[in-house]
Amino acid sequence: MRGTLVVLGEVRTCLLPAMAAVNRAEANDLLALMPGRVVRWKERPGRLAISPALAVGVDCNLTAGTGTPRIVGTVATNATLVGGRILQSSSHTRVVRATERQRQTWSHYISQKGVTELIGPLPERDTAPEDLTEGYLAARAEEDSLDLATITARLLSRITADARLDHQPPLQARTTRLRWAARIGGSSGPSATMLVDDEEVRSIRLVLREADDLDAAQRFCEDLAAHDWLLTTLVDILEEADRYPSASRERREILAPALEHLTGLWMPGGHTPAATRTLWKELQNEPGFTRQWTTLVSSLRDNIAVATLAALR
Repeated sequence: MRGTLVVLGEVRTCLLPAMAAVNRAEANDLLALMPGRVVRWKERPGRLAISPALAVGVDCNLTAGTGTPRIVGTVATNATLVGGRILQSSSHTRVVRATERQRQTWSHYISQKGVTELIGPLPERDTAPEDLTEGYLAARAEEDSLDLATITARLLSRITADARLDHQPPLQARTTRLRWAARIGGSSGPSATMLVDDEEVRSIRLVLREADDLDAAQRFCEDLAAHDWLLTTLVDILEEADRYPSASRERREILAPALEHLTGLWMPGGHTPAATRTLWKELQNEPGFTRQWTTLVSSLRDNIAVATLAALR
């Protein structure tokens, strides 16, 4: 493929609305988005199901530091299921320079799933990909601009509304969003800069060394989003439990499901491709994902022990 300017994406993560974790056969049925296309499945180091990708056509503007160039093409969107519990919808598109000045027929764009062509002025300088990265992450979705949030949310809603789910999850958890952008940078090695924008939205900037590494960016961001969701959910659960006395039944009912259903899902980098696995080392140092997780799980166990002892007394 001709040179990629930037890859833009979004991942939405939530708890699958089902009392029990789904098995492989159930995951295949749930994520079979296209007839005749198989759902990919991994058993080790943890269960992971990946749906086939769908193509969504777009013809819109893309906010950049240099203006609002027009892009035409497709967004690739798919769903993943982690450990039979964590459901994700994910969308991304590679932005490349168009070879023609004029817009072409849809048959040209549909043949390139997950690729959008930039039609319009963009300075021929090294900072152009950086402008596209910052423009996408900083912009609010407008009527005529690239809206990966809506595309991603639509697929998530489609799966969570499936009648085969009992819609009785063992605990309550919010849905989080991870907005990401990846581009090729210098030769110093891959880097990741993550920001927590608010209680539900995060953004991450990836700078990778080789063009081939861009293929691994989406899977890394999905893995990152799943673990960020686990951290967010555990923090919310502990804060909710603190509203009740130690010996209360409500406190135990809030804490126990998290220990039973979530703590076994933590394995950062377990499903990250080798090309981007080193990015986890940065995140383990700052902000310290596993360090925070270990502290939260210890607090969860201590709270349950105290609540149980208080109830027995």
